[in-house]
Amino acid sequence: MAKKVTQRRWLSTVDLLTMAVVAVVGAFFSAHVWAAVMNVATPVFAFLGPVGWIAVSGIYVIWPAIVGLLVCKPGAVTLYAIVQGFVEMFFGNPFGAMAMLYSGTEGLGVDIGMGVFRWRGRLPAILLGGGLGSLIVDEIYIFLFGMQSTYTVIVGGITAFFSGAILGGLVGWLIVQALYRTGVVSGIGYKG
Repeated sequence: MAKKVTQRRWLSTVDLLTMAVVAVVGAFFSAHVWAAVMNVATPVFAFLGPVGWIAVSGIYVIWPAIVGLLVCKPGAVTLYAIVQGFVEMFFGNPFGAMAMLYSGTEGLGVDIGMGVFRWRGRLPAILLGGGLGSLIVDEIYIFLFGMQSTYTVIVGGITAFFSGAILGGLVGWLIVQALYRTGVVSGIGYKG
């Protein structure tokens, strides 16, 4: 008797709808809310000098982390993040088209971190992904805006990684856990 071969699709309709809803919410927060939060929280990290802002930059990785945990498929977070960056332009993000680069690199970092753990929706995977997402985008930002010095590259990089892991990965993990417990989502990630 022949075995039935099932082929899994890369992204299902539910995955795409989930990504679209999170992209709209994430784009609004990235364009309007997170900048205000960073302005309030950055003075707490004034002791870091010129990289104090990086200590709270991990909050931008919350939405890619949520998508990474809900979808758990290779490349999905990078695709999602580019779309989020595109939507951010319509919400008035001051970076304009660069928002797609910044968001896309955050998503790429989350994809790499999740890929190390074979796209399983586990806490260590999203901590690594959040840390890498924040690290990559903040280092790009440092170089694009001419802020590179040994101090900003090294201390800024270490700060970015921990900020992304905690404020992006851990907070995203806690939000998805809360959504799962309340029944808003039926499961975490791909089960195959």
